[in-house]
Amino acid sequence: MVFVLIPVYVLLVTSFKGVGDASPARAWLLPSTWTMENWTSAWQQLAPAIGRTISMVVPSTIISAVLGCLNGFVLSRWRFPGADVVFTLILFGMFLPYQAVMIPLLELVLALQVPNGVPSLILLHVVFGIPITTLIFRNYFETVPHELMEAAKVDGAGMLRTFWSVALLASLPTLLVYVILSKYFISGLMSGSVKG
Repeated sequence: MVFVLIPVYVLLVTSFKGVGDASPARAWLLPSTWTMENWTSAWQQLAPAIGRTISMVVPSTIISAVLGCLNGFVLSRWRFPGADVVFTLILFGMFLPYQAVMIPLLELVLALQVPNGVPSLILLHVVFGIPITTLIFRNYFETVPHELMEAAKVDGAGMLRTFWSVALLASLPTLLVYVILSKYFISGLMSGSVKG
């Protein structure tokens, strides 16, 4: 444990040192004068990119989670003709390499006249997020007891009411898992690349 914490100690101590204090010979020593200048400078440079990343990650995560949750619920509970084919086609989107569809997606974004920057990235991440969210939620809803859904139906709830009142509440742990995974997928893919 100490072996892992030594670089963290050096990094943290060095971040509070001034320019004259930061040298390899003094890496282990505490700063002679503590300063927040490095932290202030880093925040000033990173704040715009962090803000743009958050403005992209939050909407794309929420939109793809809601759409994937709805897809998963419908595909697991409403057995319409061709449901398995639709599910397979949605899952096919998970296996398309990003590089193979970037030019057609760019043409689609241009044809839809989506503004450049964050709005177009939100649209693209929603499109790429729907297959995995559909898979996650469909598999989860398959494990929810049918009796729970039948009880809502007996109480007079339609499909949409059953989704909002029963299924969505039952799927909160799954929703949380997707939100965490989505945050890492999106911000990991886009770190440093969201320009103003």
